[in-house]
Amino acid sequence: MRFGRGGRRRWRFRRVPLAVLVAILAALLIWTVHEGRKPGPWQRVFATREGLTGGRLATGGIIRTGDHFVALPHPSALRRDVEVRYQGRALVVPVLDVGPWNIDDAYWENTQRPAAERGRGSYRTPVNRAGIDLSDATFATLGLRDNDFVEWRFVHRGYIPFPRVAAPAAPAASAASAASAASAASAASDR
Repeated sequence: MRFGRGGRRRWRFRRVPLAVLVAILAALLIWTVHEGRKPGPWQRVFATREGLTGGRLATGGIIRTGDHFVALPHPSALRRDVEVRYQGRALVVPVLDVGPWNIDDAYWENTQRPAAERGRGSYRTPVNRAGIDLSDATFATLGLRDNDFVEWRFVHRGYIPFPRVAAPAAPAASAASAASAASAASAASDR
């Protein structure tokens, strides 16, 4: 029996070509960027109109008429973009303010409901269950007439919102023929 040096057998590994390693790293980079650009999960919360034209935003700007933005109740959301939907209308706007009611409630990070829905506020008691504030212009563009529930999610810069695709409605003629068939069937069973 021959063992060679030190009585151990040496394993020889084939060298992986550099091009294969580069290809693997490129694929991982592309996958990471692709996953990072996916929108976040939808949140359905009660929305209110912020108003406060002329007031100061958490980002330091002044609220002007026609400004499109939202406020979420945690500073970690500042300067991120969100897509807001209401009854078939969608709009992508930045988060420029902190609120309503709370300044430390990142409910979207732990899949909870806004603290305002439980009547908890950081610096005052909530008078409604709002989880997002909309600027006057955002409120109007979405077509809200009064405070109501909206859906929102975080999106990447440059995201283009697409309208929701609704299931096609049944044509009126086929609905009428189905109703007449049902009434004929019930009349036949009565005999």
